[in-house]
Amino acid sequence: MEFQSILFADTGQEPDKAEPAFFQDLKLDYILNIIKHFVEGYGIHQYYYTLPLTEGLIKYRQQVFKDLSDKGMRQVVQKFCFQMRKSRSSYRYSLQCEEIMQAAAYHLEAALLYWEALEVFQKELSLYSPVSCGINSLKEYLAGYIAGCKEKHFDKALQRANGFFSQMHFRLSVGKNCITVEEEGETDNYLLELSELLQVNPEETEITLSGIFPNALELSYLEASLVQMLKRNNPEVFDVLQDFYKLFPDFYSKQLLRFEEEVQFYISFLEFRERTERYGYHLEIPDISSGNEFFGTGVYDIALVWKNADRDYKVVPNNFQWGSKPSFFVVTGPNQGGKTTFARSMGQAVYFSIMGMPANAETLTVPFFKGISTHFEAEEKIQSNSGKLKEEINRLIPMMKNKNNHQFVILNELFTTATTNDALIMGRKVMQYFLGRKCYGIYVTHIQELAEEEEQIISLVAQVGDGVDRKRTYRMVHMKAQGYGYPEQLLEQFQLSYKDIIRRLSC
Repeated sequence: MEFQSILFADTGQEPDKAEPAFFQDLKLDYILNIIKHFVEGYGIHQYYYTLPLTEGLIKYRQQVFKDLSDKGMRQVVQKFCFQMRKSRSSYRYSLQCEEIMQAAAYHLEAALLYWEALEVFQKELSLYSPVSCGINSLKEYLAGYIAGCKEKHFDKALQRANGFFSQMHFRLSVGKNCITVEEEGETDNYLLELSELLQVNPEETEITLSGIFPNALELSYLEASLVQMLKRNNPEVFDVLQDFYKLFPDFYSKQLLRFEEEVQFYISFLEFRERTERYGYHLEIPDISSGNEFFGTGVYDIALVWKNADRDYKVVPNNFQWGSKPSFFVVTGPNQGGKTTFARSMGQAVYFSIMGMPANAETLTVPFFKGISTHFEAEEKIQSNSGKLKEEINRLIPMMKNKNNHQFVILNELFTTATTNDALIMGRKVMQYFLGRKCYGIYVTHIQELAEEEEQIISLVAQVGDGVDRKRTYRMVHMKAQGYGYPEQLLEQFQLSYKDIIRRLSC
């Protein structure tokens, strides 16, 4: 396979610019804001917004993740990217400089850094034996590209220009009464011309230099004078420099520039993974099943882990197993029993899996989903002219107009403002619609009748302890819906019991 993209292989898929609708519901926006800090200087959002369109692309990415999990290989890639950033910085200067010789000098510097980065990258990458098609095709491309550059005499032209340029030597001498530039035996006195610029008195014992080199793009008077003198005495050097500038105006490989940007997707998440594992939570590369196998162990909410990273707080993982055909988990149980957290953790696990990334679980096997759709409970907008039920339906419409099959769907506390009977009827119809689209899903609800099991409905119940306080365990267990909310413990916790209210009213 000819190397085109380390992220999209040869599929031709392009990144999406817009954040997916499910990102905020699953707290993926929060997670991404953490991840991006591991590769500052690169815009990686669009790569996390784009779901692969094929199962083959998911496995392609998984292999690359396995290769770059080797810290040595990852450091080789990071070193190459660092050198590329330095080269591109000089190249940007070359495009912004108004003085032609200054632009040519920056252009040469960029080319030197680029060529050095290529040669070192090829040499160091050859020390590894990657298993992924992505890294192996990159190695092949790199070898062919370097050979092609040599056929075009890029390296010789670069060496010639740099050789001539490096032959120029001069000495800038700052004395009590003069500033001189000596080059090949010739001495020019610039003190009178520079005294106003330097704002110094030649009669002073010490001279303090300030403002001689204003910035990287703007030539100072001293620098401009040096350039003119050197051009006068070494015209052939500047001719060679300009010739290289004209012969190789845009020397970068588009594939390698794209690689530098896209590989940050892998690097950022691997750095994030290592930091997460220091907190005691693993992320493992899942299996993509060829059929409908869908099960896992130790699935946890990774956003919750990071929000409580500095606290003595343990996030409870859960195990799960779906049936052999598309079905819905209907999750019931007490308030604040972990139902929404479980749904969110499952959405995150599915997202990471179909992105070809390590997922927030100890073990995980998932089908190939073509997308994710979520509907989490949101506060009613005061400025809206419609009620909360109408807003919920309006949010459901684009989900149900999406004609794609094989989606993973999460519905969290839907139709809470409707009557129980209406919510039951609408909830069943919504689930049947998605099941007809061969979707797997989770429906978190307070309506236990929705959890009545049938072939494609599986009841999960958030558990509470056996003690007097009925402490929440945050474990989801496959069992018949109980219909108990256990509100007494919450009322006691927040001092809202009858005796607490009477006590406050009596004050």
